Amino acid sequence: MAGKIQLLSDEVIGKIAAGEVVERPAAAIKELVENSLDAGASAVTVEIRDGGISYFRVTDNGSGIRGEDIRMAFERHATSKIRRTDDLFSIQTLGFRGEALASIAAVAHVTCTTRTKADQSGIKVQNNGGTIESIEEAACPEGTTFVVRDLFFNTPVRLKFLKKPVTEAGYVSDLMMRLILSRPDVSFRYISQGKTLYHSAGDGKLSSAVFSIYGREMLRSMHEVDGHQAGLILKGFVGVGESGRGSRNHQSFFINGRYMKSSILSAAVEAACRERVLSGKYPTCVLHLTMPYDTVDVNVHPNKLEVRFQNEAAVAEAVEAIVTDALADKAPVEQPDVLRLTPEPPPTVPVTVVRQPVTASETAQPEATVPPKVEKKPTVGMEIPQKAAIPAKNPPIPTPSTPAEKPSEPPKPAPDDAIPAWKQPLVMRSPSALAQHYNAEPAVPPPANLLKPTASLVSTIPVQQTILPNEQTNMRIIGTLFDSYILVEYADNLMLIDQQAVHERVMFDRMMKALDQHRCGQEMLVPMIVSLTRREQQLLDEHARELADIGLVVEPFGENEVSIRSIPMILGQPQAAGLLRDIIDQLENERGVVSLEKRRAAILALACKRSVRSGERLNDADIRELVSRVADKRVIPASPRGTPLVVALNKTDIDRRFRRMQ
Repeated sequence: MAGKIQLLSDEVIGKIAAGEVVERPAAAIKELVENSLDAGASAVTVEIRDGGISYFRVTDNGSGIRGEDIRMAFERHATSKIRRTDDLFSIQTLGFRGEALASIAAVAHVTCTTRTKADQSGIKVQNNGGTIESIEEAACPEGTTFVVRDLFFNTPVRLKFLKKPVTEAGYVSDLMMRLILSRPDVSFRYISQGKTLYHSAGDGKLSSAVFSIYGREMLRSMHEVDGHQAGLILKGFVGVGESGRGSRNHQSFFINGRYMKSSILSAAVEAACRERVLSGKYPTCVLHLTMPYDTVDVNVHPNKLEVRFQNEAAVAEAVEAIVTDALADKAPVEQPDVLRLTPEPPPTVPVTVVRQPVTASETAQPEATVPPKVEKKPTVGMEIPQKAAIPAKNPPIPTPSTPAEKPSEPPKPAPDDAIPAWKQPLVMRSPSALAQHYNAEPAVPPPANLLKPTASLVSTIPVQQTILPNEQTNMRIIGTLFDSYILVEYADNLMLIDQQAVHERVMFDRMMKALDQHRCGQEMLVPMIVSLTRREQQLLDEHARELADIGLVVEPFGENEVSIRSIPMILGQPQAAGLLRDIIDQLENERGVVSLEKRRAAILALACKRSVRSGERLNDADIRELVSRVADKRVIPASPRGTPLVVALNKTDIDRRFRRMQ
C-alpha cells in the first residue's frame, strides 16, 4: 500500500515554480532582459501586444547560447552564473537561481532563436508548456531572441487573475523605465502595440537615461548627487520642490546595477529632503549605490526585488549625508553678499580752489542788479474752495468752545453704500423671493472676483435644515477672526462660519451638478503642455473617459509631453498641471477602475483646490455672499469632508462663562 506522502511530478513542480517567478508578463520579461544583460548585451528590444499576455518578444545582441547548452537552458535550477555555495555570498550577476526560463516555458509557448559569435548559423528551439518540441538550425544575427505567446495558456486560474491588457502594459512600462535607469550603457527600445514608447541612447550617461524617461524639464530641476562614505559610492539625481510626487513610485534605487525596493533607502532620502518638498509629497530620485557584494544579500525572494544590508544603519546614515550635501551645494536661491535698501551715493571727487588776484578793470565794472527774492508759496490747497463739501460718516461732535448749530431738520441716515457691505444687516429671504432675486437680470454685471454670486452658482439642491430657525431675522456680520472664520450675530447666537468649508461645499455641489448634466469642462484657448513619462501617459489613456467626465481632456503632444485641452470649469489654468499630477499619483497607487467613490474623491480634490483657504483675507462682497448662502439655506450644513460649516455660541452660554448668570 502506497503512503500518503508522494513526490510531485515534474509538470506540477514546474507550474508551482512558475507561480513564484512568473506572476505576470512583466515578471517574465524582467527575467529574460536580465539574462540578456548578463550575456553582455549592449542593445535590448522589448515588444509586447495585449499587455504581454498574448505576445511579447525580447531580442538582444549578447553572447548567445551554444548548441550543446540549449537543452540544459530549459531545465530547472540550471545556470552558468554560480557553481558553489560560496558564490551566493557575492552574487555579481542579475540572474543566479536557474529557474526563470524553465518557469516561463512551463506556462507558455516559447520560441528561442540564438547564435554565438563563433557559430556560422543559429539554432531555433520550440518549447510548448515545458516540453521541447523541436530544435533546428536557423539564420539569425548574433545574440538571442525569445518570443513568448499565450502566457498561462495551461493555467487558467492564473490567467483569470491577470488585469486588463492596458494595466498589464502599464506594469511592463514601469519595468522598462527601471531597466533604462539601471543601465545607461545599454540602448533599450520598448514597443507596445506597434508603437515605440521608450528608446534610450545607451551612451553610458545617467543624465541621458533620465532625460529619456522624464524629459528635459524634469532633468533640469533635479539635483545631481555624487559622493562616497563608509565604503559606499552614491551617484544619481534627486528631485525636490516642484519635482516632488504624491507617492514613492518615482523613487528608483539601484544596488550594484540591480533595481531594488528598500524602505531604508527611501527613509534616508526623505530625511535629507524633509524641508525641501511640499506637504504630502515625496522626493523623486534615481540613485545608484555601489558597494561590496558581500555586504548586501539579494537572495531574499525569487523576484529579487528585496535586499538586506549587512549594516543597515551605516548605509542609511551614508545615503542621508551624501544627499544632504548634494542639496546644500545647489541652493535654489543664492542670496547677495550685501543687501542695500538705498542706492549708494556716488563717490566724491576732491576739488582744489585757487584764488586769482582781482584787477582794477574788474573792480570798475558796474554792479549787477540782483532781482528781488520772491517767496514761493505752496500750491497744494489753492484749488480747494473755501466751503468745499467734505463727506463724513459721522457729524462733528459739538464742544463748549464751538457750539453746534441747531439743525433745522433731523439728519438723514447715511446711504447704504457709505457703510461697508459686510456691516449692513443681512435679511433672510424666502425661497420664492430668493428665486426671483437670482433669476432677475442684473442691471450691472458683477465684478470678476473669486466668488461670483450669479445665477450660475446657485445650485438646485433641496433646502436643508440648519441651525437657523425658520422665522426671518436680521443678521449682523461682525467681521472675521484669524482670516478663517466669519463672525455673525444672529438673534441670541454668535455664529462662527468656516469660510473654507462653506466655499468647498459650494464648489463641490456646483461640480456635482455640472457632472450630472455633462457640462463640467471648458475648452482652453491655449492648451497647456505638461511633461509626463510614458507610464503616466498610459494611465491617462486608460482612464480617459472617467477624466473627461470631470472635465479634464488630455491629448498626446510629443514623446514626453501631453496637452491639456479642457479643464474643469471651476478650476483655473495655473492649477491644471498640479491637478493632473495629483490624479496620476492616485491612479498609480490604486491601479484599478475609477469607481463612483473615486470620481467623488477627484471632484472633492477639485473643490478643495478652487476654494478659498483658511488665513486668506476676503473682501466684503465675498464675505457677504458666503454668509448669505448659509443664511438662505442653500448649502448642506456640512462640508464634503464631513466637517461642520457653522458653530454657534448662545448668549446664555456666554453670560454663564462671564458669571453673569448663576
